[in-house]
Amino acid sequence: MVHTDVLPVLYDFAVTIGNEISLKPLLTRTLQRLLYFTSFPAGFICLDVPADDGLGGEVLVQIDAAVGDYDLIGLIGKQLALPKALLCGGATVRETARPELLSALTNMHTRYTTYLKLPIDGRGVIVLVAPKIPETELPLTQMFQPAMALLAKAILLCRNHDDYTGGLIAERNLLAGVFESSYSGVMLTDTQVRIVEVNPAFTRITGYTLDEVRGQNPHMLASGRHDLDFFKEMWSSLATHGHWEGEIWNRRKNGEVYPEWLNINQVRNKSGVLTNYVAIFSDISERKQAEAKIHQLAFYDQLTDLPNRRLLMDRLQQELAVSARSGEYGGVVFLDLDNFKSINDTKGHDVGDLLLGEVAKRLKECVRDGDTVARLGGDEFVVVLKSLSAHINEAATQAELVAEKIHAALVRPYQIKAHAHHTSSSIGIVLFKGHQESLDDLLKHADTAMYQAKTAGRNAIRFYDPTMQAALEARTELEADMRQALEKQQFCLYYQIQVDNRHRPLGAEVLLRWEHPERGLVSPVQFIALAEETGLIVPIGLWVQKTACEQLKLWQQNELTRGLTLSVNVSAKQFRQADFVAQVRKILLESGANSTQLKLELTESAVLENVEDTIGKMREIKALGVGFAMDDFGTGYSSLQYLKRLPLDQIKIDQSFVSDIATDPNDAAIVKTIIAMTQALGLDVIAEGVETLAQREFLDKHGCHAFQGYLFGRPVPLDQFEAMLRGKQVSLRHSSALP
Repeated sequence: MVHTDVLPVLYDFAVTIGNEISLKPLLTRTLQRLLYFTSFPAGFICLDVPADDGLGGEVLVQIDAAVGDYDLIGLIGKQLALPKALLCGGATVRETARPELLSALTNMHTRYTTYLKLPIDGRGVIVLVAPKIPETELPLTQMFQPAMALLAKAILLCRNHDDYTGGLIAERNLLAGVFESSYSGVMLTDTQVRIVEVNPAFTRITGYTLDEVRGQNPHMLASGRHDLDFFKEMWSSLATHGHWEGEIWNRRKNGEVYPEWLNINQVRNKSGVLTNYVAIFSDISERKQAEAKIHQLAFYDQLTDLPNRRLLMDRLQQELAVSARSGEYGGVVFLDLDNFKSINDTKGHDVGDLLLGEVAKRLKECVRDGDTVARLGGDEFVVVLKSLSAHINEAATQAELVAEKIHAALVRPYQIKAHAHHTSSSIGIVLFKGHQESLDDLLKHADTAMYQAKTAGRNAIRFYDPTMQAALEARTELEADMRQALEKQQFCLYYQIQVDNRHRPLGAEVLLRWEHPERGLVSPVQFIALAEETGLIVPIGLWVQKTACEQLKLWQQNELTRGLTLSVNVSAKQFRQADFVAQVRKILLESGANSTQLKLELTESAVLENVEDTIGKMREIKALGVGFAMDDFGTGYSSLQYLKRLPLDQIKIDQSFVSDIATDPNDAAIVKTIIAMTQALGLDVIAEGVETLAQREFLDKHGCHAFQGYLFGRPVPLDQFEAMLRGKQVSLRHSSALP
């Protein structure tokens, strides 16, 4: 074979190497061309073969490519320990190879006995195998050796290319995986803002497939909730910063409008040229619902859905600012339901809750848009009226009209669970302009006005009066002082004498007095009602009973006083205590007083509130020897049916009837009737408030022979009372000595 015959082979081989840009095809095509030109039936390539250290043995290599034999192809990518003689050294043709040289090739030495080895210029080795040397006149080792240098360069170039493209492919695959699996919707548009690609999440969120939106403008998703300025601002941000992010409302394929968080970015190539826009968005409906729920819980009453105190204060603060700018008055209407506790206690809390819900609805119907209706808690509601007149009298009239509207709405019957329920409201109003008063003070003043409406008989409307606030503050201070009065032993008892028609002392009524170190002697009118309201009357009443019984015990040791009785007033709250009977028993036992000389005075309200319970307690106490008198008889709503069942000993004619019996026929008739009734029931009778001889004579003439009043003695401290007794004793002795 002449040299010119080699040139086409080398040219073809060079073309083969030059056409490949990736390593795996390069190696495979190289083997294929070598087998074609050499007529060897099979071969393989190992790259990165370790350098020959001159010693025998094996090297660990990886089969990077193989062709021509199924078993060889199966070894691609695997590592094998091959003899150095097979891999290392220069180009070699072995006509008859030693069996051990090929035995590592999975027993292929039984098929192949010869090989051609071509080193790849420091990059590896090509081994062609055959059962015997093919017949050829081509100088194989010499012909291909120069081409191996070119192959080595091609391998380096292809490796670099594979590294680069492999990275791009990995990045592409990663991005594709993110694109496909992202929970967020992704939309890609061209520079003309036409949709070119969307991911599965886009379809899941919007309901549109890629085929339905490809080529469309994203505005097809618009909800209509955003104006032109909104989108102008969006595109301005994209043009200036290459980015826009924010909350937007869009529309699904089914027409449902939903909120999404949208992120839009420009995509530019390496030259900085705009190529695409990519939008990434997520459906935030659940988050918005959660935020709304949190807001509802934080700022709204759960029972009525009205603003709670927190939101009320925020709204009121806003209205103060608006009022300061406009110069117009605003109003705070504070209302409380009358007798709501009674409905709750008798009908159950479920009925009470339904009633409060109905009240909330009626209140909202009574006010304008922009006014605030709030629930503070319990049965207390507040209405904030905005933008009333700039003139105080007109503003007051406007606020009062709203209050009257509310008053009329709330007094209508409530149909709940097939039953009609009735309630009314006590309403307090305070006006405001600007920031003249704090939020807390405004609510406090409105509450004060409401309290004034309640004390006026309920079902009423009152405006806040500063003088009333001063009285309320004084009341608060008085309550604080009263809570310490027992501990500091500031209470004492005064005694008002009770006599018969011959001026003989029968006993006394003990009356509570408060000797305050700074206020002086505090009138019972000032503190008894307050003690009732606060519940302090219970421990105070207990102290009165104990002190009275201790005094009875002392009097039993004195001939002058051992026959006297003591009458002690018992409040309704005190009498309704579950352990009241036990307290009386304990006081009598500890004091050692004669129980028959103790008389407990009960009012009609205390006796008739729960008649059966009252009768049971009275009988237990009567069994101890204690007597009972009904105080203020005739001023309430006494029932003769119950009166005859009560274990009473005495009826006390109220001083309101006694004061005019000598001049008013009606009072005279009432007193005579009371006396006749007590005689019919076998009860004693005593008149209080007797101040004139005419009153005494009228009472004595018509059958009342026991008296109490200024005519016989005012309430006085113990020492003065005992001195009075000694004086009366002397007086009685003198009168009995007269003929």
